Amino acid sequence: MDHRDFRILGLAGSLRQASVHRGIVRAAHEVASEWMSCESFDLARIPYFNQDLEDEGNPEPVKELREKVRACDAVLIATPEYDYAIPGVLTAALDWCLRSRYDPTPFRHKPVGIAGASPGGAGTARGQMVLRQILLHPPAYVMPDPQVLISFSRQKFDLETGDLVDKETRDRLRRFLSALAEWTRRFEEPTKAHQVQTRERSA
Repeated sequence: MDHRDFRILGLAGSLRQASVHRGIVRAAHEVASEWMSCESFDLARIPYFNQDLEDEGNPEPVKELREKVRACDAVLIATPEYDYAIPGVLTAALDWCLRSRYDPTPFRHKPVGIAGASPGGAGTARGQMVLRQILLHPPAYVMPDPQVLISFSRQKFDLETGDLVDKETRDRLRRFLSALAEWTRRFEEPTKAHQVQTRERSA
């Protein structure tokens, strides 16, 4: 991995335009070091998983998302917590991305960082635990620490725009992204081996 060009794909598990989780992904782009980039992908484009659709070939937005996951160095998932779990929009995206019917899942051996915010004190801890369990399947390399569990979100985000405005939390997110880059460096060799294996299968 070249620190001059560390590419993060940001996925927000919320459809609301002023969502604080979209705000986390925007803030990641803003606070990232100059040698990082953080591109976002709008999960509103992804349909619910339906094998009838898959039988006809993956829909174009699904193909695009899978390729973006495959091409990036690491994935940042900003997830709300719904009913002690994760939102349906994120579940749908993972349903498509974790499939290996036409080609291997792009999340296999992919470094992942998870962040979340909640109005209360838990900061999406239970939702993040569920997401970590799901990502054992590929398996993805989910960073265990540091964690970004943003509590009392109404005090830290602009409620009209969803922008992260709290300086201390922005600094925490900056350190989190740097840790994600270091975490990713640990898996360069397994990732390269997987990429070679994928190309050989496709040949």
